[in-house]
Amino acid sequence: MITTTANSWKESILEARSRSLDTSLIGKFKGLHKEQTQRGAYFCELAKLVADFQLSNPFERSALSLEPTHPVQPSRMPKLIANLTGSNSIGKNYKDLKISLLSLPQVASFVPDSEVSRMLRGPFREPLYLLDPLYGFTYFSGRDGKFANHCLAIDFWQAHLESMPVELSTHLWKNRSDNMLSGGAFAARLLFSDIVPKELDESKLCLVPEIIVHSENQFEEVVSALREGAKTFPNIELWFRGQSKDYQTPDRSELLKHRITPYSNIQESDFTPSLYRNYDDSLEDIEVFENMLFEIAQWVEAASQLISDDPKLIDEFSRRAPRALSAASLTSFQRGLLLQQYGAPSAYLDITSDPMVAAWFATQRCKQSSSGRLTFNPYFWMSEDRSSWPTIFVFPLTKGLHPYLNLDSILSGSKALRPVRQSCGLLGGAGNLARNYCARYLGLKLRLHPSFVLKKPIAPSYFFPSPKEDLALAELIKGGFSNDGRRYPVTHCHTE
Repeated sequence: MITTTANSWKESILEARSRSLDTSLIGKFKGLHKEQTQRGAYFCELAKLVADFQLSNPFERSALSLEPTHPVQPSRMPKLIANLTGSNSIGKNYKDLKISLLSLPQVASFVPDSEVSRMLRGPFREPLYLLDPLYGFTYFSGRDGKFANHCLAIDFWQAHLESMPVELSTHLWKNRSDNMLSGGAFAARLLFSDIVPKELDESKLCLVPEIIVHSENQFEEVVSALREGAKTFPNIELWFRGQSKDYQTPDRSELLKHRITPYSNIQESDFTPSLYRNYDDSLEDIEVFENMLFEIAQWVEAASQLISDDPKLIDEFSRRAPRALSAASLTSFQRGLLLQQYGAPSAYLDITSDPMVAAWFATQRCKQSSSGRLTFNPYFWMSEDRSSWPTIFVFPLTKGLHPYLNLDSILSGSKALRPVRQSCGLLGGAGNLARNYCARYLGLKLRLHPSFVLKKPIAPSYFFPSPKEDLALAELIKGGFSNDGRRYPVTHCHTE
């Protein structure tokens, strides 16, 4: 039986509230409204509870996980963002533009040894800065009065540069926005040059190439050719993700007029993990945020009981992810997998090693009820606009260099059958401060033409087995995770 943490959580919340009244802690937030300084101090104390969840970002110190990037209520954001940008329009539409704020003292208290902390030791003294939470760039006024930027989610990429020859690393650093954010596209054009359409316009080489797929037979041929291309370089694995819709980052032309987010001149796929899709809605009311954390705390406790300790996995993790911040980061992957697969949000993007699993998800429409019931139905599309077609995303990832793990490296002897059936893996690195982090590893889009049909579609119950088969699901249901009123109920399959 999975127990809950209600009593201990309430005690911890009261203690955090009491500690946050310390004047020395509140004094860190100079130049802010009194209510905001109190919120900032409280978030700093809450972060200590969040650290116990062991869901921290395994690769990017500054990217965060559940911690807020600033102490401002969403209702007060428009005015502050308008003041920072000099544009009432940007302030008014900040949610649609997916722009936010950054408090250096607050984030530095979460991650003392980070890029944010280094900035705080420099000339950066403003109470708040403009933040692009999709890509981890913060903005400040330069000496010429124009906006300058600095990327905070850069630990992992810098580690790569340090292993390269000086001339090469220097060249890549000069054009770091494109080289870092479009690495997957560049890799795909190199690996799959035999089948990817040639791009003669050098300015478009950073765009993710596309291939139109008309049938299952053609799909199999394309995947076979991709695998041959991947063999040209050592340790490359192909991973896939299928979606019935290619969700896009917002149109940021208004920001571009002010020279903000210059890398957003072209919209791209939005792979914001489930944890951050509705995260901001919980920040207006502190109690709502506390309740969200409490439910995740319950899920974390459940995951810790369902996952068996395996010293061999820790040793394997050190080999598979040598650039991870610590060997303990494996726990974040393990708990993230259970949360992501069974109904709670996580900071990871689930991917699959089986292209046919990706094709199945791309050609299905899923609806989730408030009780967690999943209903799948075949998806039919007729549009001539290929950007609206179901898409299979291809991620060419290198073992030991990219922030991902396959299922065997995450769980051993687990009761969880669902991720096994889906040949699941996890792509990491994303955080509250860099939500679309995973897009930098996208190499290729396979657009499924309206004529595409799977010959023998698999029943949803195979990918989402019942509690009789899936012991992890059975334990979660037994532990009360299917009860009404939950923000994150355990998901279970229903077919019509």
